[in-house]
Amino acid sequence: MNTVNQTFDWSRFTATLRKETVENWRPILFTLLGVYGLLTTVMIIGNLSDANDFVLEAKLPQKVVYAILSFCGMIVASMAFKKLTTKTGRIDMMTSPSSTLEKFLVNGVVYVLGFIASFFILAQLADLTRIAVLNIFGFKGTIPGVINYFNLSSDVVFGIGSSIFEGPMASAYLWISLLSGAGIYLLGSVVWPRLSLLKTFAAIYAIEFVVGMLGFICITLFSDLENLGTWILGHTDAIMPTMMTVIIAQLILGWGLAWYLFKRKDVISLKWWK
Repeated sequence: MNTVNQTFDWSRFTATLRKETVENWRPILFTLLGVYGLLTTVMIIGNLSDANDFVLEAKLPQKVVYAILSFCGMIVASMAFKKLTTKTGRIDMMTSPSSTLEKFLVNGVVYVLGFIASFFILAQLADLTRIAVLNIFGFKGTIPGVINYFNLSSDVVFGIGSSIFEGPMASAYLWISLLSGAGIYLLGSVVWPRLSLLKTFAAIYAIEFVVGMLGFICITLFSDLENLGTWILGHTDAIMPTMMTVIIAQLILGWGLAWYLFKRKDVISLKWWK
């Protein structure tokens, strides 16, 4: 069991944060450049499609950017504890003077919160690049002006014209779901440092498949599908609060388990049950 102190000290936290960014600035920079290149390519191709009326009315660019953020956020979060893959990395991480709480928070800040904040800046830079590139090469079609990618509200992302997915709670759901999804892959990075992304992805879909099949069997055996659909339509006001409750529970479970299992890690073994 890990006996390192679990206290928090701001000066040690900032020192650990500087250490993490200085030691890993190259992979962090290459990751951000890759995301910038992906966003720029997607935006230019989207503008070249010349479907500008649809783009502006349906807010397609914001939807695409949110999807890319969700996907890239999971990938980056799964890389948070890559040092655990080697004994040298574990020694470096576990023997540093900072507490395990500070180490965990630093990885969460750099690979989750820091990436999300950087992503929106990159999205705006990519949009400016789209405008510059298309003007430089003399594109004859319509070139929409700068699009605000910081405005990822529920009506932008959901955009299905239903009051269920509108309002402050629905918008809060979007942001919490980003942190929740990243937290699950952060947990995967702690449990399976090697091939974390693939293993976590497989585990999530295996669980979803089993839960889905059990739910389908229970509904088929014990419920009238037509009456069930009628009941759901009669309780639409409860859908978003229920979704919010589930996503908050997932957020707490993912981040809480990631922290609990990380503080049990040691230099010798990667097994989570040790």
